Amino acid sequence: MRVGNESHGQQMKKSDMMTSKSLLLLFCTLLVTSCASGNSSGGLGALPKAVGAADETSAIQSLRTISTAEAQLRASRGSYGDFDALVQGGFLDERFAGVSPNVKGYRFTISANESEFTVSADPQTTETQPTTGSRHFYLDSSGTVHFNLNEAASKNDPVL
Repeated sequence: MRVGNESHGQQMKKSDMMTSKSLLLLFCTLLVTSCASGNSSGGLGALPKAVGAADETSAIQSLRTISTAEAQLRASRGSYGDFDALVQGGFLDERFAGVSPNVKGYRFTISANESEFTVSADPQTTETQPTTGSRHFYLDSSGTVHFNLNEAASKNDPVL
């Protein structure tokens, strides 16, 4: 009797393996089919939209980080500063060095003086940092983030 049970157990394991392989093959087929049936973005479906949302989220978070860095710079030096001052002061990392750094597909520009600052983040593609984000963002020393769908944002645009 025991031999028969082991034989049945071996048959069950083979059957389970075949079922697992069939399910894996079905999953892979569905995955490839869903990617191939996407929009005009080369068959990637929702991936470009997800990447765009991630780029926009990164730009918004960068604006908030810049706002915090500006507050720290002003507290330590008595005035707001440009990107180079923020990087040299250790408040931002090297990605923000320069006049208009491009970070994760967004070009950042800053204007600062003793009493206020403004920062813009606009989608811009480069060879090394493509973006699919579409919204433009603006932040000033009040800490409020504004956005515009079609052009550079300003303090008169809707608040996030």
